[in-house]
Amino acid sequence: MAEDATQKIRDTLKEWISYDDEERELRRQIKVLKDKKVTNSDKILEFMRDNEVDNFALEGNGLGNISRSVRTSRPALKRNVIRTQLLLQFADQPQRVAEVLRAIEGIPEGAEDMSVGGTQRELLVRRIPREKRTVGMTM
Repeated sequence: MAEDATQKIRDTLKEWISYDDEERELRRQIKVLKDKKVTNSDKILEFMRDNEVDNFALEGNGLGNISRSVRTSRPALKRNVIRTQLLLQFADQPQRVAEVLRAIEGIPEGAEDMSVGGTQRELLVRRIPREKRTVGMTM
């Protein structure tokens, strides 16, 4: 019975490793494609900028169009920036500032541990070493 379980887990491990290898290869291929796409995007954007073109209508069966737009984004607000501004505005109420920060972060009232505001997941991760090493389990 133990040999059956051992063989099952070995087969499962082999299958998992083959899926992991395939996923890694596909990710590598995707990275290569994205790099090529970025290179072409730079060329297209340069052409569109130089020729003051904002939109390319692509002819063909449902190819759509390629548009150029400019977006301005702000960096994310950081906790210490919010805290500093709240303390400046409400300097006479530091306890109230702490309550507001807890409410913003979704931490229950009265909780002193600030690390309670997250979720946990269990993951299975494979790390491949740079140089080949032998693993003690034979398959």
